[in-house]
Amino acid sequence: MSRKNIALFSALISLLFVSVIWQVAETQILSLLGQGSAKLLGRSFSTYDEDGIPMQETGKQERHYDPLIVARAAQEADLKRRLSGNEADFILLTDWLLAQLNETDSTSFIDYSYDLPKYAQKAPWQSALSQAVLMNVLVARAGMQRDLKIYSKAQRTLNSLSPQAAGLTHALSDSSYWYMQYPSPQPYYTLSGMMGVLIELQSYYEQTRDPFAKSLYYKGLNALKEKLPEFDYHGYSYYDLKGHKASRAEHQSHIKQLTKLLEFQEDSQILQMRNRWQKADSYPVFWQMVVIPQPSRILTFGVALFLMWLVCYLLLVSTQRKEPDDPEYSSS
Repeated sequence: MSRKNIALFSALISLLFVSVIWQVAETQILSLLGQGSAKLLGRSFSTYDEDGIPMQETGKQERHYDPLIVARAAQEADLKRRLSGNEADFILLTDWLLAQLNETDSTSFIDYSYDLPKYAQKAPWQSALSQAVLMNVLVARAGMQRDLKIYSKAQRTLNSLSPQAAGLTHALSDSSYWYMQYPSPQPYYTLSGMMGVLIELQSYYEQTRDPFAKSLYYKGLNALKEKLPEFDYHGYSYYDLKGHKASRAEHQSHIKQLTKLLEFQEDSQILQMRNRWQKADSYPVFWQMVVIPQPSRILTFGVALFLMWLVCYLLLVSTQRKEPDDPEYSSS
């Protein structure tokens, strides 16, 4: 086989192999690559302080506490506590959250202490999503210790999601609320943050049977259904309504969140969009990259394809036996 044919055959094999791998494991591969690059650069974007509280490291090598990350870690610790009975990590994390609370007569909230230029957030600022996770963590702590004072803090955290309370909720109408992950007079409408709040509101209701939480859930669901068609882009999703298209990992997360909402109650509109996005995610990655030409995604795929082609080519060349009539053959 000539070198040209070997190169073409290697390209075909590599294309098929990388396409299949990318189809089923793209998000996992990119996640591992991200972790690896962080280690090679000598920094980890997820780290801990001396007490074991999670911190977030920015590109400027500055470390900050992210209330959402700490609250999520507390949720995971609560699940482990329920399974193993070990309360230490859960108490550590919830103690930190309780210490950071800013309280008024009707609200409790935790500030972000750093700026987020991408969404024009200036410290201090709050997020509806972090508030929603926080309220469930506080309810879990209150239930564990039968502590009504902590439960009242959870209730005030829930109250912060009312449109008049803390500027975290945009009322589309009296019966339709959009919960803002990144608050702004003109909402960014981030989809994952909104659905995350709805999931937390349902969880809060299931734990407390608080009718106000259920009311906020239904009003949020109305807003989601009103805006959901605007997030569709040829079967793929936008991350927000400022024009940022979701990465594949974010798109798959949207599908999972819609599926979770369907577990709470059946809804034909949400089911239709979930199925549409799920179907689009199953299309060949080449087509996905044509519909959503994200440079970083194309570059990563291209590098993987080239490396696989190079390996295949070298292996095939090494197996070729040179014959006397081969122009490259020479006798000594």
